[in-house]
Amino acid sequence: MKKVIAVITLAILGLSITGGSAAENIAALATNIARGAQSDESAYFVMTDRYANGDSSNDNGGLKAGAYEAGFDPSDHGMFHGGDFKGLTNSLDRIKKLGFTSIWVTPPVKQQAVQGNSAAYHGYWGLDFTTVDPHFGTEYDFKEFVVKAHAIGLKVIIDIVVNHTADVIQYADNNSYVSHDDFPYLDAAGNPFELKLVAGKDPFPKLDAKISFAKQPSVDATNANIKKPAFLNDLTNYHNRGNSNWSGTSVLDGDFYGLDDVFTEKPEVVKGWIDVWSTWITKFGVDGFRIDTAKHVNPEFWQAFIPAILKVAKAAGKNDFPIYGEIYDGNPRKTAMFVREQSFPGILDFGFQGTVSRFITRGTEAEKLVELFNADDLYTTSTTSAYGLTTFLGNHDMGRIGMFIDDVSKNDADALAKSKVANALLFLLRGGPALYYGDEKGMIGRGGDKAARQDMFATKVSYWQDENRIGSGPIGTRSSFNLQNPLEDQITKMQAVIKANPALRSGTQQIRHAKAGVFVVTRYLNGQEYAVVFNAGNTAQEVKFNVSTTGSKWTPILGAALSSSVSGANATVKVGSKSYVVLKAAAKFKAKLAPAVTMNAPRPDFTMDDFIELSSSVRGDEYNQVTFLVRAEGQSWENVGTSDHRTVKGDTAAAGLYRVFIDPEKYPDGTNLEIVSVLRNASNKTAVSKIVKYKISN
Repeated sequence: MKKVIAVITLAILGLSITGGSAAENIAALATNIARGAQSDESAYFVMTDRYANGDSSNDNGGLKAGAYEAGFDPSDHGMFHGGDFKGLTNSLDRIKKLGFTSIWVTPPVKQQAVQGNSAAYHGYWGLDFTTVDPHFGTEYDFKEFVVKAHAIGLKVIIDIVVNHTADVIQYADNNSYVSHDDFPYLDAAGNPFELKLVAGKDPFPKLDAKISFAKQPSVDATNANIKKPAFLNDLTNYHNRGNSNWSGTSVLDGDFYGLDDVFTEKPEVVKGWIDVWSTWITKFGVDGFRIDTAKHVNPEFWQAFIPAILKVAKAAGKNDFPIYGEIYDGNPRKTAMFVREQSFPGILDFGFQGTVSRFITRGTEAEKLVELFNADDLYTTSTTSAYGLTTFLGNHDMGRIGMFIDDVSKNDADALAKSKVANALLFLLRGGPALYYGDEKGMIGRGGDKAARQDMFATKVSYWQDENRIGSGPIGTRSSFNLQNPLEDQITKMQAVIKANPALRSGTQQIRHAKAGVFVVTRYLNGQEYAVVFNAGNTAQEVKFNVSTTGSKWTPILGAALSSSVSGANATVKVGSKSYVVLKAAAKFKAKLAPAVTMNAPRPDFTMDDFIELSSSVRGDEYNQVTFLVRAEGQSWENVGTSDHRTVKGDTAAAGLYRVFIDPEKYPDGTNLEIVSVLRNASNKTAVSKIVKYKISN
């Protein structure tokens, strides 16, 4: 919990405004907003086992046939079904034609095939992290998959796990979590120590499996060396506290549903994982990581691991290496901290998923999208922004967007219309979209987890054969590959339009209107402006909003409008119920106003986790970028981020502000800061605000 900033007045702040030194060229410090490696990507998320069976000889993974040894039973939704790397390789052209730029696959590493009454078809029960699971093929098969993906311009993103391994360690008593208060960690001599004080530090206390842990860990003799690399067989490289109860310290060091929780605070473990996942870059040539269960790992680990991985990727010629962490939380004030403080270039945007899915299923609450996108400013630093987040509508854990939509739809036509608007929101709003495989085929599912992991090939799971689909009826015993779905057609067309109009993926996003079931943004890049209107409601709506490219004709290029007109900066568009339209300006936007920027008084923002809001005001309605610079008196200027859009008035933000946030706790109490902003307009002309002085009071 951050310290509460005292109630302050201008006198306490010591606030003043001065001009910059004549010798300083502050304008030269302006930068473009950071976008990140994922910002221009479009990912197709595949569960390898459920996509395509290209080689039936590996179905049992080299193990004895039978579900409870090999784990293969295609009629059981909790077992291996036969999908493999050859199957994926054979389908790469299809994925490319859909318009995707990357394919994200579930963990490819060798698994503990069966645990309890389920199999490791999903990839999250790793045993040997140095090689591929034989159910999916050979190392050669995986390399061929990567090489052929690269040959047609697809990146390969792999799901990785560092939080836990397969459940191999056993405890003498039950699996209930034991708190630090009840049993602190002990070094090998029996002396207690506080984990947060030594996390990531070398030397780390020497541990003894017999006395150091709350639980007494043990492993069957046959499993003593079953994991790879070897450091994963050392029992002192696990937390050994029992199952997480999802609160307090158990979030970081409790076992994830019984899976062995790795002691990621230890330098030996940090180095081990860096070596493991670096090899997947240098040996197999992968192009990025999605990181599972990221919020269950201590910050010190990420602060060491992610920079090291990016360094390895760069040395391998991969300067654009997406990394996005799974932080299963919809609150941007919490998830942004992983970007700001834990070195993550981006995360999976659960806030986007929750807000957009509610907007679609309820047909209202566009105002909540304002709150979501105003909070984007929390992700803005000198190297990151919300453009680098990975957006999605559903997944293999929570369930499919099709299920959420089907639950509230009146009929098949209603569900199809809602799904098309949902796809438009995913692909046309900021961030790098990730589509869950099968969504383009209208898959629905009856829940999350196992129920949402259907086969693309002809399934033998009886209830999947009988499930209705959005845009079609039940699949029966047919393969999804042999049936065309209207959602597939929509996605293909939409991504082709986006490719031809890069601003729709890589451009500035500016909110223009948000009320009830209607949400409007403009997208802008290199002089080209677009207006995107979404209507999730049940009736046609006419909406009026401003654009920045004045005196231009506007043409629909995607979706449909019942009517549209633009006079000067005022646009009027009528869109049908559960529909959307993209309008493109015929003329190029040109800055007309002389650049000028005003630095506002810094404001402690209790709604944003006690951060200090730095904001600037710019007259007019043009496209600008505003860089914020901060320095302690006598020090050099530090770039704390660049904003390219204005806030919209909502519950937690005033209107019309370019802004970033700084954390007061990063500065000693009483520090006198100087803060300035630099505007760069669309004509590349700059202006510098007066310098504001601000005293930190923690």
